[in-house]
Amino acid sequence: MVPRTDRAPERRRIYLDCNATTPLRAEVLAAMEPYFSDLYANPSSAHSLGSRARTAVEEARETVAQILGVKRSEIVFTSGGTESNHLALLGAAAALDPGVILSTPIEHSSVLRALDYLADQGWDVRNVELLPDGRVDLEQMERQLEPNVQLVSVGWANNEIGTLQPVAEIFALCETRGILFHTDAVQVPGKLPFHRVPAHLMSLSGHKFGGPKGVGCLVVREGVLIRPLFRGGSQERGLRAGTENVPGIVGFAEALRIAARSAERFVARVCPLRDRLWEHLRQIPGVQRHGAVGENVLANTLMVTVDGVAADALIAALDLEGICVSAGSACAAGAAEPSHVLLALGIPVERAQGSVRFSLSEDVTESEIDFVAECFAKAVRRIRAAEETARQGFTA
Repeated sequence: MVPRTDRAPERRRIYLDCNATTPLRAEVLAAMEPYFSDLYANPSSAHSLGSRARTAVEEARETVAQILGVKRSEIVFTSGGTESNHLALLGAAAALDPGVILSTPIEHSSVLRALDYLADQGWDVRNVELLPDGRVDLEQMERQLEPNVQLVSVGWANNEIGTLQPVAEIFALCETRGILFHTDAVQVPGKLPFHRVPAHLMSLSGHKFGGPKGVGCLVVREGVLIRPLFRGGSQERGLRAGTENVPGIVGFAEALRIAARSAERFVARVCPLRDRLWEHLRQIPGVQRHGAVGENVLANTLMVTVDGVAADALIAALDLEGICVSAGSACAAGAAEPSHVLLALGIPVERAQGSVRFSLSEDVTESEIDFVAECFAKAVRRIRAAEETARQGFTA
């Protein structure tokens, strides 16, 4: 049988899951490629090829430091956001006597699990009160900063609802009291212009802003003492043993350079598109938006819930139309549980089970946004109709 050649071309997928991961930029891949082939040596080797690899790592460190406005000695390369968060929290705790840690219940799971571990080790982990949109209540937090508070960890931008925390103000409160402040800033580069690190410890992950997976960094400000998670070689000033991921580190630095340069343009482009999407979705009965608005939310992020409609059914229906969205954190995918972020904000379980997160890319178009909204509305109507038919059949 002769195979058919008249198959219609596959529709371009509309990727609205950029808070989960982003595609590797072509420029980043080009910067990385030499270190997969010709310049493959171990940076710790004494020969000339090793020296070139070592130079690449240190040049990348200098690039990252300049972008973040810190010293190169304050950059520790890691395998990504989870390791950076654990190195910050567990590493700092190991250098301190157990006391009180303040955080929020809407942190990324890598932070929450690290805090659970520290609680088991004798630390008193307490939550800061949140406003209805997920922002920290600064007045209440200031009252909680008692003398026995050793460490505060508050994520800069929430990966599910997009809410931005007042990290500069939190840092100032901690600084005046001699308290260490860590922020998970994984969602920030490329989505929010910034020119300084508002923390003693700050976590980043390359694949969230056009870089490779498996590489990140922790900013450790001068004078901050942390212990390594594991021991071995003396790489990264003894804080992160193991042969450096040279291609990944080079790619991380290049991606961060591009993200920093394009952040303002990204915000100006995607913010109106996100608002356009919401204007469509708000017309659907039972749809509710969650998180902050205006300048207090990531420009690309929109989290909604749909009354009486399960998220997995909506996501599957959109996927059939070539639309990629998620129910919340990709790190919790497949858990079949409602968003812990929404539950922490007092959203009922039944509604939280219908959460869908849209996190826009820089190349999505108005027509695609309109198509997404149309498909979403159709899916809601179809799912509700099917459920009503099933209920009628059950009661007949």
